[in-house]
Amino acid sequence: MISVLYILGVARYVTDFEENTCEMTYMFEYPQYVRIFLNEHIEEKYPRYELYAYGEGFVTEKLRRKHFTGIPVLFIPGNAGSPEQVRSIASVSIRKSKKTPFSFDFFTVSFNKDYSALYGGVLMDQTTYVAHCIKTILALYHGKVDNVVLIGHSMGGVIAKGALLLAPNMNASFASIIINLATPHTPALVLDNVFANYYKELEKHLYKLKDAGVKVISIGGGPRDILVTAAQTYDHTADINVLSTSVPTVWKSTDHLSILWCKQLVLVIVRALFDAVDHVKKPFKITSSPDLKMQALSYHFLQHSSGKKLYHYKEKVQFENNSEWINIPSRQYVWNKKNGSKKFSTIYLVVELFDKSDSLTIDVINLENKDWLFMCKKSMKQDKRICEWGWNLTNNTRILIDPLHRPRKAVDLDLKEISYLGMTHIIVRITPEDLNRHLAVSFDSYYYKNRVESLKNKIFHPKYLFGFYGSNLIETVKGNIRYYVTLPNIMDVVTIEMKSTDCVKHYAVVELLESWSAGSTQSRFFMNMDDGPKSIKMQTLYGRRNETANLRVTLDPECSYAINIQPGGIIDKISCRIRDRWPLLYMTIISLLLLFISIRIRSTDKLQAVIVTIILSFVFNITYEACIALCIISISAIAVCSCVIFLGSVAHGIAVKFLARAITFSTTWSDWLLNGLNQLPFITTILVLSLIPATCGALAMVVSVFLYFLKLTRMYEDYLEEILMTSLQHFDWFKRFKNIREENTKSPCQEIYNHLILFLLWTFTAIPAIPAVLVWAKNFSYDMRLTSEDPVFLTSWIVLTACSTLGIVHIYPTDDGTRSLILSSILRLTSWVVLSMTGAPRPFFYHWYMPPITATIVAILTLNTVIPKNLS
Repeated sequence: MISVLYILGVARYVTDFEENTCEMTYMFEYPQYVRIFLNEHIEEKYPRYELYAYGEGFVTEKLRRKHFTGIPVLFIPGNAGSPEQVRSIASVSIRKSKKTPFSFDFFTVSFNKDYSALYGGVLMDQTTYVAHCIKTILALYHGKVDNVVLIGHSMGGVIAKGALLLAPNMNASFASIIINLATPHTPALVLDNVFANYYKELEKHLYKLKDAGVKVISIGGGPRDILVTAAQTYDHTADINVLSTSVPTVWKSTDHLSILWCKQLVLVIVRALFDAVDHVKKPFKITSSPDLKMQALSYHFLQHSSGKKLYHYKEKVQFENNSEWINIPSRQYVWNKKNGSKKFSTIYLVVELFDKSDSLTIDVINLENKDWLFMCKKSMKQDKRICEWGWNLTNNTRILIDPLHRPRKAVDLDLKEISYLGMTHIIVRITPEDLNRHLAVSFDSYYYKNRVESLKNKIFHPKYLFGFYGSNLIETVKGNIRYYVTLPNIMDVVTIEMKSTDCVKHYAVVELLESWSAGSTQSRFFMNMDDGPKSIKMQTLYGRRNETANLRVTLDPECSYAINIQPGGIIDKISCRIRDRWPLLYMTIISLLLLFISIRIRSTDKLQAVIVTIILSFVFNITYEACIALCIISISAIAVCSCVIFLGSVAHGIAVKFLARAITFSTTWSDWLLNGLNQLPFITTILVLSLIPATCGALAMVVSVFLYFLKLTRMYEDYLEEILMTSLQHFDWFKRFKNIREENTKSPCQEIYNHLILFLLWTFTAIPAIPAVLVWAKNFSYDMRLTSEDPVFLTSWIVLTACSTLGIVHIYPTDDGTRSLILSSILRLTSWVVLSMTGAPRPFFYHWYMPPITATIVAILTLNTVIPKNLS
């Protein structure tokens, strides 16, 4: 049952997200890439990496002449990424530059699709190469430009920071802005020590970016990105952390690739870069003022309150003399052209600060003038104007997502703060141009505490627990615009259903606010043709019990609503847990396998060992992961047994054909040689270990796993042969078969079982070797040997390979003797230490510990095998 729920949770996680509604970004002219060569020494050292300048049409000819006059931007692709991914951002920028006196020059790096997210050696190589690229790009401008803009996708964002902070002879001043797209600032898997040290060293130096005035923006894709979760994209040192779901004018979740071409997001990035340019000094460049850069970036990524371009609001505004002033008569009121003036002059809607309210929400539709909201103190003059001038509040407003795609703005004001300043009125300015549209201005004045609903204690209501929709938790009245709902008991998924009780046509918007991350807002539409229920998954919270998420509800003031809010279903909850905790499975599996071996060695106190493991699972909150790990081990064991029984001959045939091609023998001679090597494990060990200096240790480890599988198939064949021969010699087949199975704990059946556990340990331990093998295979044409292999892993692979191919690792079940007690105690203690790593603050940094830990345990098991028992 647990396995079924987990599988359903995985399916929900990888399939249950909103449809991709991003518009595609198209090229305006044929895209071309002009190769930029680095110095000869660098080109020889990194033959598989390349630097290009991106161009379209006539721009390409300038690039070929190395005539660079724009502001340099370097795009860095991610794991196995392509340099062509720069096209969307670069093409939109080239198009926009035709309307400005300056432009951006886009460069991109080609990493030959190397696996930077899997292998630390590749990550460091790419970092060093990018550092050389930055210096080469700046040299193209002959001293006129001293920094670049860095845009990194996925691991490219990590490399962007690493090139400035970790590469030799580099510093943060070589960049002005870093934009990270779906970058894993917190890795999910750390499969080698070099990778772990890279992240740790990078964290130590991140403060230098702030000291140098470099602005860092981290943009995550939200629920659609199942490769890099929103929690991973959070950078605690970044100036702006935001999900695409909360970026104004975007409001869409993007997957790991569409974040590069989503037109709505690309436009925001390009506009932010253009607004960050210093228009005063020439040559044009990104402003050196950190405050001005932050204004441009914050406007586009966080507080977009007006048009497409950054607008500098006047702090104090003089009101027009020839204008009409209209008082808003009640605390809840909707003003539109029907009840407005027919004069073709500016209109000021006046809201007097009521004593019976402390909050005011204003929602405007189709009002597009930039300066529209003010606060003022009543003037003593007796004329039509309430105030002569006002303080501009427009920069406190925000563009609001609208189900009907209308221009919409909203603001939530704390009237206590305004009255503290001595202000008496809130003013909404409407120009004659606004009156030509279907304009609506809604006012909602209220006590904040009366609009805050909490699900605390309410989720225990019987009707709520059993899902009866007759007991709606929130009932609104006509005229109300804003409601807030706190979710103290909901930590992962919330389900909302909203129905209007008196309107045929209606609309509403629900926003999930994660208070610990201002840029993690998600929105859901509710309309008469689509009113729920809808689920929203929290993106950055799992397990943080000291934080509370909130819902901000925007309603149609013409309608009343019944809103039902409840926790998500069990499958949704499991999918969130999988999203945030699946990397813990690896360490949990290794821990359980070590525990099983210890029990096989000494089973008298196995109950105590199991009880301690269960208690630790509860303490470290991994009980569910432990159950799933146990299921994975069971399924893997069944799969291995099936392969041994049904595919053993296939594996043997593959080995024979490989030998035949490797040494140009016939298959008959190769078969004979393979059988001979089986009888001479020492020769096999020498041959496999000889692969290491010629290729890499990881390849030897993978080969040893395959040879271990062949050993299991031979053991099974020998077992079947023994049963057959014994049956032929004795008439009472069944009785003899039963005696064979019950002879002793060292029977062939028990030996196979013991080696099955060891094989599973070998197989799961070899997982970190796979990235190194992939990197070696990919770069085989450049270098037959992998020179960047982690020395800790190399030692581990040598130990594991030697022990498995020599065939000297055995489990001798016994309940007697001091040696078995000591050995089982070491194994259990190690198992529990590994299990405790899952409860560490950042458990992913312990993944790479598994191979050296396993190698140490295997070495101890080997010593136990080779040391005579009479010495114990």
